[in-house]
Amino acid sequence: MIATEVRSAVYIVDDDASIRDSVRSLLKSVGFHADSFGSTEEFMKTEHADVPSCLVLDVCLPGMNGLDFQDEMKHAGLQIPVIFITAHGDIPITLRAMKAGAVEFLSKPFQKEDLLNAIEQALARDRVRREEQAQLDSFQSRIVRLASKERELSFDIAVLGKMASRLSAAEALNQVLNEVVEFVAAIVECDSCMVYIMEGGDLVLRASKNPHPESIGRVKMPVGQGITGWVAEHRRPVAVGQSAFQDSRFKVFNELPEDRFEAFLSVPLVSGGRLLGVINVQSRASHVYTQREIGLASAIGFLVGAEVERARLESENSELSGKLEARKIVERAKGVLQREIKISETEAYRILQRESQQRRKSMKEIAESVILNDDLKRSSR
Repeated sequence: MIATEVRSAVYIVDDDASIRDSVRSLLKSVGFHADSFGSTEEFMKTEHADVPSCLVLDVCLPGMNGLDFQDEMKHAGLQIPVIFITAHGDIPITLRAMKAGAVEFLSKPFQKEDLLNAIEQALARDRVRREEQAQLDSFQSRIVRLASKERELSFDIAVLGKMASRLSAAEALNQVLNEVVEFVAAIVECDSCMVYIMEGGDLVLRASKNPHPESIGRVKMPVGQGITGWVAEHRRPVAVGQSAFQDSRFKVFNELPEDRFEAFLSVPLVSGGRLLGVINVQSRASHVYTQREIGLASAIGFLVGAEVERARLESENSELSGKLEARKIVERAKGVLQREIKISETEAYRILQRESQQRRKSMKEIAESVILNDDLKRSSR
């Protein structure tokens, strides 16, 4: 049994005893508490300390492999960040592991510094998760205690439950963000509701309920600018009940016809301790935001962060997979051109590029045409 005074724990699961001993010795030499196991079964039979932890997990294991065990842990509610190590990694395996939430994917032999950095990142992530879970548990406990005294809390819980259910069913990022806008606008009286997402250091408007739908994707601002930027910088909600347009932090967008808003509520959108964006609610008439409204909007910003991050990562993974597939098709088409007209790889690429520009089609479409033509020739022969 692990001593209760341990402040953090690192677990190693690898069927290679030399790897286990090497990693365990390295971790102990820099002050980590580390335990090693030869299989996932051994790991699951051991009692784990309730402290920030992470798991260094081999992909190729006897019985259940590391990737399947990662899924099993998720289903069992065991939320330990995973760092994969393997001697047989490839892009599909890496994508599957990272999509499922792995912190890092290291190929053997790996650098000691890379492993230690990944462990520090994993432990930091688990600390933040535990802090947020404690806050969430505290928030939910307060709701349960007050439910018998305030009837409207029953409605609040139903709203959050319905929101969580619909968000879990949403697939694309824009669908998730539109659900957020719909729920926030339903619980807080407003004329405008907007969700900004962090992209490349800026806050970009990605979903809204307002009179200017054409503003989506066009309006952006740096962190620290305007009330929205202030909330992003300080990660604290701001509620201005009247004359919000006169607040020194209010940002006027010169790109669009600006509506005069008297009331303004802004809350951060976070996940795993990271800022993902900001949710804004605005009203043309003065409106004193109640603690219930501020609390619910803040809870939504806190609760939906993970879903927004999930949808964003899935979109990025899908885009990456598409690029990899397009690259394979272009490489194959280059080979066809090299073989058929006896040219270099560089010349073949330039031909595909020129055809793409002249025909105003993607390189992938041109490459597919070349491959199809080659297949037809082969079939006729």
